[in-house]
Amino acid sequence: MNLLLKIGLLSLFCVFCEAELKKEVFLSVPSLIKAAGYPAERHRVSTPDGYELQLHRIPAGRRSARRIADPTAKGKKAILIVHGLLGDSGNFVIMGPKRSLAYLLADAGYDVWLGNLRGNVYSSHKNLTRNNAKFWDFSFHEHGKYDFPAMVDKVLNITGLEKIMCVGHSMGTTSFFIMMALKPEYNDKIISFIALAPAVYFDNKRPLANLLLNTFDLPRILRERGILAFEPWLLQNLFANVCTLSRPETDMCMNVIFAIIGEDTDQNDWNMIPVYLNRLQSASLRHLEHYGKVAITGEFTTFSGGVFGPVKPYNLTNVRVPVSLLYGENDQLTEKSQIMRLAEQFKATGVLEEVRPACDWPKFNHLDFVFARDVGKLFNKPLIKYIDKLYHKYNIV
Repeated sequence: MNLLLKIGLLSLFCVFCEAELKKEVFLSVPSLIKAAGYPAERHRVSTPDGYELQLHRIPAGRRSARRIADPTAKGKKAILIVHGLLGDSGNFVIMGPKRSLAYLLADAGYDVWLGNLRGNVYSSHKNLTRNNAKFWDFSFHEHGKYDFPAMVDKVLNITGLEKIMCVGHSMGTTSFFIMMALKPEYNDKIISFIALAPAVYFDNKRPLANLLLNTFDLPRILRERGILAFEPWLLQNLFANVCTLSRPETDMCMNVIFAIIGEDTDQNDWNMIPVYLNRLQSASLRHLEHYGKVAITGEFTTFSGGVFGPVKPYNLTNVRVPVSLLYGENDQLTEKSQIMRLAEQFKATGVLEEVRPACDWPKFNHLDFVFARDVGKLFNKPLIKYIDKLYHKYNIV
């Protein structure tokens, strides 16, 4: 067994050796959905460059599952939700039926599709293994160019619909905007897009990006040590050896995380932290480099030429569907000033539907969109009413 893997497994044991792990740690997303009493489907998506992705579907709510014989029937409202960095489709079910967006949408009558971007456990490649460096030769550019379009097409093909609604969180929003910039024909396939903590501009993180990529050249150091990606055990190892989760209110690691995403101890569900950590997904080192280039240059640019290569901004004027931008008042990663910069661009092209705080909670941070203790009542239930409003506004019954 690879030495690094042994260290990772040992660290994983140490992180949780004093805690009784919840069943949610071990279940696949479809199994989680079924265990919650909802119907679940798996669908395979193939990308033009050889990646195989899973789409997880909740075609009906708990009460209506047996009554719906044909989930493709006219009038069924389909919605595709795409996760952020280090996440997967489970982000939108892990908090349970009373809190998670996917369950609440299904109960509200939506045909819910949960996407998975390449790199997480629900992805593979036709010819490359995860131990091959070429497998990890991607960033969110490829998510937008290949993954997101393939998932949209799959949903349309299965449902027989002409258009669907899309929701993205963090990197899910990055990927959506790249899809539209590179493939403007997808405007004809989308009803509207709701961006949760949209990750497009990071001028506020320029000093951090320079430190990691210019001063330390962290990706190079990791690659020289045989590390091909940010694997979950790397963070688990950090928590095992440096952090003190038994005292999260004074833990150095939590303070560092809060400094990046925004402090909100009130909405942390401390009992769920072992679940979050154990369900973290892998990410390419290129993600760090590409986001770093965006931060350093101040432009939503391609990765062409590397971190310090030429700046080639994505053409956001190609986005022609109504766009809603929702931000956390205390989100220090995708902070309000950066969201407002994006809003001005979409306002100028006439596609800005709305830009507003996610909710009234002043400490709402980057991860609260999916993991806040009260995410159901604070954010998701009002969000569903907003989604209903958009469907009615654009005459989609």
